[in-house]
Amino acid sequence: MNNSKDKEYFEQKLEWVKYRIKMLNKIEEKLREMKGLAKYVKDNDLDEEEIQEINTKIDSLREEVVEMDEKSKTFWLDNQ
Repeated sequence: MNNSKDKEYFEQKLEWVKYRIKMLNKIEEKLREMKGLAKYVKDNDLDEEEIQEINTKIDSLREEVVEMDEKSKTFWLDNQ
């Protein structure tokens, strides 16, 4: 590799790292929300309908986390 290609390669890699960190922070927020919902269910006497609503929300958040993780892991591969 020459200097120009090296520089371009590392600039692309740096952009991917920044993007990945941003996505990991968003994932962490969603995981904290999921934990809070689970704790709420544990700490409160909820009926089955309320529990099901919260489980549905947790499942939705889980799907978002998986999607964000997959998308941000492949970002670097898309730039090669």
